[in-house]
Amino acid sequence: MGTLLQTIKQEVKNWWLLVLTGILFILTGIFTFAYPVSSYLALAIFFGIAILFGGLFKIFFAISNSNEMTGWGWTLASGIIDTIIGGVLTWNPAVSAVVLPFVIGFYMVFAGGSLISLGTDAKAIKLSGAGWTITGGVLTLLLGIIILFYPAAGAATAIMITGVAFLLTGITYCLIGFRLKEVKKLLKNLTHPHPPNHSSS
Repeated sequence: MGTLLQTIKQEVKNWWLLVLTGILFILTGIFTFAYPVSSYLALAIFFGIAILFGGLFKIFFAISNSNEMTGWGWTLASGIIDTIIGGVLTWNPAVSAVVLPFVIGFYMVFAGGSLISLGTDAKAIKLSGAGWTITGGVLTLLLGIIILFYPAAGAATAIMITGVAFLLTGITYCLIGFRLKEVKKLLKNLTHPHPPNHSSS
């Protein structure tokens, strides 16, 4: 019992990184809908910064949980790819006019795979909300495939799909992050219970 509790307790450390990543992606999604095609260059830079920091957060989360997460390699790979893509978009935004839909499409495919892996790990420890995480990952992956196979749909359509994908990914990361926080609080109460209060009548 003690070993199991310790394993799950290690699983949920740094849960706040997932929430922070989720908030970052939600803000990116809102920005996308607020300024859809007014400045393609500005959107590319904003996407780049968001993906860059999101990737760094995921790398740190994966490494810090490498001994406990069965799918930590997926999260680490996704974080590395995010960091590379984010760096390219941030420091070379001019290439985005032609390449951005493809870059975002590939990014969403890998982000979806990362969410599916994270949801599978959450399901393995009976964490509520794991099914929603897997569903969010599948939908994100499908949105990425749509962007990749239909780039001719136009910049506006691609950006709108990207906005939906960022919102979906962000909400899913926040959901799983807060669920992990609840588990950590529960385990803390189980491993460090409050002594009973024996009051004399």
